[in-house]
Amino acid sequence: MRFITGIGCALLLTGLTACGSQAGTTDTSNATATSTAVAAAPSPADRLCGDPQLNDKQVAFAGQGGTFLAGYALGEGNVTLVLAPQASATGCSWLGWAKQKAAAGYRVLAFDFNGEGRSRRAETGTNSGDVAAAAAFARAKGGRGVVLIGASRGATATLVAGARLEPPATAVISLSGPDSYAGESALRAVARLSVPVLYVAATGDGSFATAAQAMYDATPGDQRTLSMVPGRQHGTALLTVTDDGTADATRAVDDFLANNAPPKG
Repeated sequence: MRFITGIGCALLLTGLTACGSQAGTTDTSNATATSTAVAAAPSPADRLCGDPQLNDKQVAFAGQGGTFLAGYALGEGNVTLVLAPQASATGCSWLGWAKQKAAAGYRVLAFDFNGEGRSRRAETGTNSGDVAAAAAFARAKGGRGVVLIGASRGATATLVAGARLEPPATAVISLSGPDSYAGESALRAVARLSVPVLYVAATGDGSFATAAQAMYDATPGDQRTLSMVPGRQHGTALLTVTDDGTADATRAVDDFLANNAPPKG
C-alpha cells in the first residue's frame, strides 16, 4: 500500500531522485498548502529509518504553508493509525510498533513534524496543524476510520487536533502527553473532545503523570480512559521497550483500539 495525494504524486514523480532529506527543529506549520509551493520530496534511494524494506513505503503529502510532510505508510484496512512523534524523534521512532499494528490489520501512517526528519519547514503554524494534515491525507487514501496517536509533544498535538477535527477522529490516544507544548494547550482542548480518548502515563514520569490525570479529569463524558502504569518509561518507549509498566501500557492501548477502532471495522 502507498498513500500518495495528487501533490504527493507530483512530488514522487518529479522530485524524488533529485533531493535528499532535510533536518530541522521548527515545530510550526501554516494553515494552507498549495501544490505549486510544495518542495521536492526526499529520495527513496535514501534508506528510510535505515530499513531498505521501507524504500517503497515512503510518502510525501501536503502539509501547510506550501510545504510537504514526509513519513511512511504501512498495512491495509479501513482504520488508519496516525502516529505523531515525541520531541527529538521522527516517525522512525514508531517503526517496530507500526509494523506490529500493520500486521494486525491496520493502516499506519507515521510522519515527521514540519522542519524535522524529511519534512520541509513551514514558517508559521502549529504541531496540531501537522496532525490534522496527516489525518486528512489518511482519509483521502481510504482510511474510513482515523485514530490519532501521539507520544509526548506529539500527544499534545493529537489532543488539540482531535478536539477540532472535522469530520471527527475515530479515537485519540495520548502517551505521556504534556498538558501544553509549543503554545498549544491540550488541557483546554480536551474539554471539547467528543470521541473516545485514552491517556497513558507512567506513575514515575513526574509532571507527565500529573498531566495525564489533569487532562483525564478535564475531559467530558464517559468515553475517556486513564491508564497509569508502573515505572518511568515515556512516550513511545511505553510500547516499544520491555520494562516496568510497558506490558500494562501495551495492553491498555490494544484493548482501547479493540473496543473503539478494531481493524477492518
